[in-house]
Amino acid sequence: MIKLLKIDFQKIRGNKVFWVLTGVYALLIILFFFGIQGFLDDLADEANKKSPIPLPGLSAYSLPDIWHNLVYIAGYFKIFLGVVVIILITNEYSYKTIRQNVISGMSRWDFLASKLMTIGMISLGATLLVFIIGLILGTIHTDSITFGKLFDKTEFLLAYFLETYAFLTFAFLIGVLVKRSGFAIGLLLLYYYIVEPVGRYYLPDEIGAYLPKKAIGSLVDIPNTSIMRLFGVEFQDYISFTDTLIVLGYVALFVGLSYWILKKRDL
Repeated sequence: MIKLLKIDFQKIRGNKVFWVLTGVYALLIILFFFGIQGFLDDLADEANKKSPIPLPGLSAYSLPDIWHNLVYIAGYFKIFLGVVVIILITNEYSYKTIRQNVISGMSRWDFLASKLMTIGMISLGATLLVFIIGLILGTIHTDSITFGKLFDKTEFLLAYFLETYAFLTFAFLIGVLVKRSGFAIGLLLLYYYIVEPVGRYYLPDEIGAYLPKKAIGSLVDIPNTSIMRLFGVEFQDYISFTDTLIVLGYVALFVGLSYWILKKRDL
């Protein structure tokens, strides 16, 4: 397995588009997270100017709530990583490296396994980035830091890893199906922003809730933190076992369909 991952890394190492897009993704995440608190502080100041009684400050970064907050927001940026994965798989077809790998003795399952491990590394990297940002901001914005506070709710990081991995296997499936990066990226964006949202609008809730984007995104619900409770709104503040099983089922489905296409189609 390590050998397969090394083969894939050799392909990625010289891929400038990959490094540029992942760099842009990391930069956007960092800038966004480091800018949220300033926005909340300004919001609280304006509210206090108009309120006859002092209002409590709003913080998205106090431990342990920070993990849920960061993970939920980071989920909206995974579309960038989906584009990266599509480019990686469609390049295999464009440059015919997938055909060369198979001719050289790599089975189609080995090829798929190498890509799944690469997707796993990308998902792990995204999770580590959120973790590092969380440690920095949580330390700065929490008055009394304890071991319990630091690691409480870190299960949301595991959920974020699974959410990202599931979405990237979906993007991979689209790339395998379409084979051309422009069309595949367009299809991903079309489905993500138009097809499924419109479909959910017309479908009953009990059906729309199980569509891929919604099901994967529902793994981490809107944070039920002090900010939300201030407005009298409460949401699910834990990772549902049922939601986890549904997302794992989608991963198995996407991987199975990708393998079926790779096995049946001429390379």
